[in-house]
Amino acid sequence: MLKRNITKEKLKKGEPVFGFRMEFAAPFIVEVLGHAGFDFVYFDCEHGPMSEGEVEEMIRAAELMGMTPMVRVAANQPHHILQSLDSGAMGIIIPHCGNKEEAQAAVHALKYPPEGDRGIAGRSWTHWVMSGNSTADYVKKANQETLLVAMIEDAEGISQVSDILTVDELDCVFIGRADLSVSLGVPGQGNHPMINDAVDKVLKEAASCGKAVGIGFVDFGDPDGVKRFIQKGAQLFSMGSTAVLVKTAKDLLKQIKGS
Repeated sequence: MLKRNITKEKLKKGEPVFGFRMEFAAPFIVEVLGHAGFDFVYFDCEHGPMSEGEVEEMIRAAELMGMTPMVRVAANQPHHILQSLDSGAMGIIIPHCGNKEEAQAAVHALKYPPEGDRGIAGRSWTHWVMSGNSTADYVKKANQETLLVAMIEDAEGISQVSDILTVDELDCVFIGRADLSVSLGVPGQGNHPMINDAVDKVLKEAASCGKAVGIGFVDFGDPDGVKRFIQKGAQLFSMGSTAVLVKTAKDLLKQIKGS
């Protein structure tokens, strides 16, 4: 259902936000994450094997726990964006955004007229009007509350980031350092000088136009490293469910065997 987007509010205030990337369908885990205090959860439909119905159930779980439900769509295509929004997503993450035109295309799919050309229907709108509210108010509020994040994760995106950031309805650029390392020829080297230079460039460009920046491929086992990114101006961070599960399980097993 359409609610206040707490994550978007915090980003606008310049505050950091922390979320979790779900790579598989597990509504109960989403509820647990809400209890843990995360700001948002996003469902990775680019890489994760999740159906539209499974994503909708996890969106409901996120709503229940007061987290912002977001979807990284499989591709920057209107039907992928529309399906996620109509299911209740309050944020859309666009993978591999390489230029201004692609960012503008995402805006058109995400926003209702006059900012875009999204069609009216779906779960969120139905709940809104069934509660006695007007469609006109829904359109206005949806345009205000929905968060648009463009992933910059290729050499093209880095070279075009100045133009991408000029798109008015774009709220945040998310630097995907893992894919960027592959694109720049240094696979897996998230702290390579080329990657660091690219991150610094995006942070500088975004600061000059008031856009938020997210950082991917971050080691949450290194809190000081995360704090350094925050000090540089980054705001949005996410943990990967599989990575956290594997690390936690290994650490627990090591402790048990060690004892």
